[in-house]
Amino acid sequence: MGTGTAAAGVAAGSVVGALPAVAAPQPEAGGGPVPAVEVRPGDPRYPALVTGFNQRFTGTPAAVVVVTTQEQCVAAVRAAVAAGRRVTVRAGGHCYEGFVTDNPGGVVLDVSGMRAVTRTDDGIRLESGCTNWDVYELLYKSSGVTLPAGSCYSVGLGGHVVGGGYGLMSREHGLTVDHLSAVDVVVVDADLSVRLVTARPDDPETGDLFWAHTGGGGGTFGVVVAYTFHDLPAPPPTVQLATTTWQWSALDATSFATLLGNYGGWLAANSAPDSPGRRLFGLLKLSHVSAGTITLVTQASGEDPALLDGFLAALDAGMPAAALPTTTRRTMPWLQATQTLNGSGPNQRGKYKSAYLRRPFPESHVAALHAALTDPSYSNPQALVQVDTYGGQVNAVAPGDTAVSQRSSIMKLQYQTYWTDPAEDEVHLGWIRRCYASVYAATGGEPARDDVTDGCYVNYPDVDLRDWPTLYFGPDYGRLQEVKGRWDPTDQFHHAQSVRLPGR
Repeated sequence: MGTGTAAAGVAAGSVVGALPAVAAPQPEAGGGPVPAVEVRPGDPRYPALVTGFNQRFTGTPAAVVVVTTQEQCVAAVRAAVAAGRRVTVRAGGHCYEGFVTDNPGGVVLDVSGMRAVTRTDDGIRLESGCTNWDVYELLYKSSGVTLPAGSCYSVGLGGHVVGGGYGLMSREHGLTVDHLSAVDVVVVDADLSVRLVTARPDDPETGDLFWAHTGGGGGTFGVVVAYTFHDLPAPPPTVQLATTTWQWSALDATSFATLLGNYGGWLAANSAPDSPGRRLFGLLKLSHVSAGTITLVTQASGEDPALLDGFLAALDAGMPAAALPTTTRRTMPWLQATQTLNGSGPNQRGKYKSAYLRRPFPESHVAALHAALTDPSYSNPQALVQVDTYGGQVNAVAPGDTAVSQRSSIMKLQYQTYWTDPAEDEVHLGWIRRCYASVYAATGGEPARDDVTDGCYVNYPDVDLRDWPTLYFGPDYGRLQEVKGRWDPTDQFHHAQSVRLPGR
């Protein structure tokens, strides 16, 4: 399919003796869609297309099928199912684990070329290949609105939204799925027929499929072609940005504990859905001591400095003079600030873990974090625990209304470490696993679903988790299994942590 020669690895028809042709008609004179293309082993593009943003994972699929329209997407799924080949889907390529690339002999369906934005009766329809930055720039310039999605702007909507999706505007305007009005999904029925379904929340036929896409995670129910959103919020014309820096050399265990106590205490007092503090979002980056500093990036909506002033002052309370930070501040248009705060970073090897906190850090968590971040046997300036503010309008939605069951937290933690040399894998994996296990030692090495922690974030997948269905989905897992059983009864779409069929 597509154009080119078999010698170059680009199929004019099917993957060698396995995949029926899925090519779209060639565009007629005057224009048309870019044809779908199959990229196979031997093609110079193949290594790039089978490697994730996290360079720990490189796969060996039979082909990567790059599509640009929903018709091509349906045709590609139909061909793969007919050939008995597993389909995984890539949008932005940011999956933290190998769920997409780990598909030997299968088909990776690359939807990154599907970036159309249209208006429908349901609202604004965004195809699943759109990236966060595509969405921010186009929606704001054309309509003065935004989607409260993530800060890493090369992340694709296809995987981001179905896991819930949050970002710097979420305390003020909720999660991405809180504005979702429809989702277009390619599904495979029990007889292996393939069709495109538009799922809506109040539709008796498709309402359960819609609900599953409001936090059920990607790679489970079908291939998302597009999301449609309604009542999208207008971001503030301007925001204040502050970068606050603490020197590790001036912090001891006591002042570190004071800082984390102040941060968590402010959030406990300012994270109700109607709190004025919902207009502020912070990203506290607790870097390993080898980085030299701890940093906090804060965004506050509007030009009134009172909210940001009060927040920063609260962080200084009780801190010794020698440990007080330095802060730089500026006011910028919201769109430029969003571009400035891009957190995608370079392509490297990485490992990630997560947790939700419902209340300020317990003393045992603080002590374990300090010990791990000052571990003299480990040195990596790119190892950190990032503590994002949460709550606000996120917690205005009842847990069962969407498939995101974590609706009472005030912080979301992302444990991270990055490196480039494969020979160092075990060193860095060992550190982050020890750190995580020590913080949650009282609950078996993982964050429980209790009055302190509320499990883990499905969009930060972690194959080390033992009870991932409970930690990601809590009481919603059984309902998600029922949706899986109805809409993907032959389990075409699966990975190591996808929702299982009922009884499995």
